[in-house]
Amino acid sequence: MRHHTLKIGLVAATAALAVVTAACSTPLSVGGTATPQTSTVSGDGKLPSGAPHVANPLDTTRAQAAPCSVLTPAQISSLGIVATGKPDNPVSGPACNWNDTSTTPSAMSIGNGFVTASKGGLSSLYVQAESLKKNGGYFEPIDPVQGYPAVLYSQLDDRQGKTTAACGLAVGVSDALQFTVGINITITPQQSDPCAIAKKVADMVMTNLRAGS
Repeated sequence: MRHHTLKIGLVAATAALAVVTAACSTPLSVGGTATPQTSTVSGDGKLPSGAPHVANPLDTTRAQAAPCSVLTPAQISSLGIVATGKPDNPVSGPACNWNDTSTTPSAMSIGNGFVTASKGGLSSLYVQAESLKKNGGYFEPIDPVQGYPAVLYSQLDDRQGKTTAACGLAVGVSDALQFTVGINITITPQQSDPCAIAKKVADMVMTNLRAGS
């Protein structure tokens, strides 16, 4: 599999922040307690950036301390891969990578991370939406993941590659914090939509975050 960096980095006020690579993994069950939050919210539930307000923010402190715990071994196996999470600590915040070892080259890699270097949550992406779309990337709000706002996004649109494909997804767990999912796959008759996998992974992570165990 051709490994490449998923271009889902966030450009905050002063620096490029998060990049989830195509050889990443995930965290497991961690604190799901709602924490107090104050935001300027419009009548339609939007923040000034246009991002949806997160009414019930999650406390992800424990998950950030152990980012490879947000996915369980059983959940990884359910994706049809064999992988062990490897923690990472990029400038954007705590992260974990899973790289399928059942095939050579690897058929799938997964990356998850918490973007703590920016306190803007999904607003950090919403303010870049037009720039991403004009410069070869994409920004597409999708249905909430278990009630939490989400978007598909990347600086490079390679969701429909001929041999490999990738997808980036972000979920706002508070107005100030998002977690990201990056998927990179080898195209096969069984696997051709990296964004479908990203949505499945995000749902798994959210289940664990909300469980708080």
